[in-house]
Amino acid sequence: MEKVGRKFDATEHFNEKRANVYESKIRRMVPGYEAMHDLSLNLLRNSLPSSANILVSGVGTGQEVLAYSRVNATWCITGVDPTEKMLSIAIERVNEKDLSDRIHLKQGIVKDLPQVPCFDAATSILVMQFIPDDGSKKEYLTEITTRLKPGAKFIIIDLVGDKTTHGFNMFFSAWKARQLFMGEDKEEVKKDFEHILRDLQFITENRMNDLLQEAGFRAIHKFFQSYLFSGWIAEKI
Repeated sequence: MEKVGRKFDATEHFNEKRANVYESKIRRMVPGYEAMHDLSLNLLRNSLPSSANILVSGVGTGQEVLAYSRVNATWCITGVDPTEKMLSIAIERVNEKDLSDRIHLKQGIVKDLPQVPCFDAATSILVMQFIPDDGSKKEYLTEITTRLKPGAKFIIIDLVGDKTTHGFNMFFSAWKARQLFMGEDKEEVKKDFEHILRDLQFITENRMNDLLQEAGFRAIHKFFQSYLFSGWIAEKI
């Protein structure tokens, strides 16, 4: 049970129990989950040189970095994640595939990496929704920008919406109904959607564009939407 009255901590939320079921649950939970990753991967594949260095913020259990390694055997990938159990699963999977020479994983956040503009691209998929918009979202994006080369590509996918609008309520209701129609446990669905409303940090599309520009990105193009999930590709100035 979530602890009411405490500030939400994503590293605490993704404990061993949740980490072990994360990959199967997220595929069921996010409409268009496979599509968002496929579109992101192909945007990068079409934009980057064969020797690209890629930063992945929020490695999770490693699905994203493993997919990138399959697309191009000469990409070098650095990934960070603050959650010990999630990262341990990712490291185990990378080692099983004997890919540790070109996939480097570190427990922590982007801010913990050297402030060197060495990456040709970066991704942040379902990460910033855990960060409050009290200056922390902008700081997060700026830390990414600092580590990108000029012209580098950035892909971000996040929960976006204004809770006070009809559109938000329509998409949120349809999303919840979808989970029930798929046969998910009613009590689990209730808890999941209470958690989403209570703990996740939604912003509007306009705010997302403003934050990206303020952090040093241009050429911002939306390429994905599924209910309240939206994705953009941008370029470092």
